Amino acid sequence: MRRLPILPLLVGGLVGFIGGYFAAGGGRPNAGGTAEIPAGEDGRGGRIEEIARAVEKDPENPKLLTALGNAWYDRGDWDRAIEAYEKARRKAPEDPNLLSDLGAAHRNRGEFRRAVALFERARKNDGEHWQSLLNLVLVHTYDLHDPSGAQRWLDELKRRYPEIPDLDRIQERISSLRAS
Repeated sequence: MRRLPILPLLVGGLVGFIGGYFAAGGGRPNAGGTAEIPAGEDGRGGRIEEIARAVEKDPENPKLLTALGNAWYDRGDWDRAIEAYEKARRKAPEDPNLLSDLGAAHRNRGEFRRAVALFERARKNDGEHWQSLLNLVLVHTYDLHDPSGAQRWLDELKRRYPEIPDLDRIQERISSLRAS
């Protein structure tokens, strides 16, 4: 039986969940006013030009700045995503979703310690923020190759959210790290 790689499955599931979460409003009030995020041609708010125009009209709106960061993130432009997320963070410094998105961009840029610090801050601001907890597990396991840190976060993830699929595969990877 062929086993599928765990990281792409988890990331794909996480991206799908987060995309739906943000599409539904992210479960948080519109802290920046009533401006709507332009849907763009792809229907995901990914049309950067439209979002950038909306940001020009309402540059203090953290929701729009986050949407711009998300659009740049979707295109793989980590520097521009980080720039937009940092502007949003000046307006909404404690938003765990924003901190987790910013951490993911830093992770993709290879700045793993910075990513961990942002994920930990997101957890501090919202102890129930499962995305940042999962991100901590993944970075410690796959990027930092830190079995102790990975195990600590995985144990918490299993305890709080045992319904997340494929945690046993992450456990196998951590065990493999310990053995090497």
